[in-house]
Amino acid sequence: MDEWRGHQWVLCALAGIIGFVCGALVQQEASIWLLFQHIRRDPYVYHHRHKLYPMLCTFRKPDFETRLWKDSTSLAGKLRELIVSPMFDFVSAALMLKTDSVTSTDLLDLVKYGLPSIENLYVHKDYIVAQDMCTNAPKWICEHIRGDYKKIGSDEGGYSTLNLRYNDVYVLSCGATKICKAFKGRLWNDLEKYVSTKAQEFGSVYTYTGPIYMPSCHENGKWSMKYEVFDWTPMPVPSHYFKVLIVESRVPVLYSFVEGYIIKNSRLVGGKLSDHRAKIDDIERFTGLQFNNEKKQGGLKMFELLKSKIY
Repeated sequence: MDEWRGHQWVLCALAGIIGFVCGALVQQEASIWLLFQHIRRDPYVYHHRHKLYPMLCTFRKPDFETRLWKDSTSLAGKLRELIVSPMFDFVSAALMLKTDSVTSTDLLDLVKYGLPSIENLYVHKDYIVAQDMCTNAPKWICEHIRGDYKKIGSDEGGYSTLNLRYNDVYVLSCGATKICKAFKGRLWNDLEKYVSTKAQEFGSVYTYTGPIYMPSCHENGKWSMKYEVFDWTPMPVPSHYFKVLIVESRVPVLYSFVEGYIIKNSRLVGGKLSDHRAKIDDIERFTGLQFNNEKKQGGLKMFELLKSKIY
């Protein structure tokens, strides 16, 4: 009898240990799942995710980034993706733990190649924009353009033949389209057509668009910035606009690549589109931004090489 009771104590202790370990693993998986949900909705959580990962490691450190991007090739990773994640989705929906987000798209689809800056970010279902509080205007806008990319037919000024894009014109100018003269010029239209062509050819293009403020030098040697009044508020007028393209190839035989363009903020800019190619380093120096800082593992190939050689 005493021997049987001893076996019972051992079995109870073993069951307790197994239950504790299983509970800890479930808690870790639930915490990781909740963190991933926040990362997909909040750009600030996405930016600081590497600081949050260690807090969730109960036993060993999982490959969080591989799981976040669903790139795991191991059997355990595939099981988590096919079984564990759907299970948590079902339980959260049943318990009404999942709240509707302001965005109807996965944030990871927009921030795959990082954020140029992290101040004053606003997330829309089609783009992410960073507001510059000093100029009271957007600093940059990030968009993911796919093969089915289409531009709007016309703007309020009647420029139907130029097919201006709503996001570029109205988001970057805060509605003051007279400030964004470059968007009404032939050269910018050529750039948008080029983006559309690359999206259809390669299947996926990430674009970063924003203003550049370069002061003008007068004959007396003094420098100045141009301002225009919009709704009784003086707003600085960008001297140029930039666009950085990360062309992500979904065709095996084609390589991904990156390009940068700087176009003067004027409708009278001439020349070919290729004449306005710019180094990414120059765009970073003029704007204070940094592109592709958090490159996803296995993402864009040869980015750093191309970044230094673009002309």
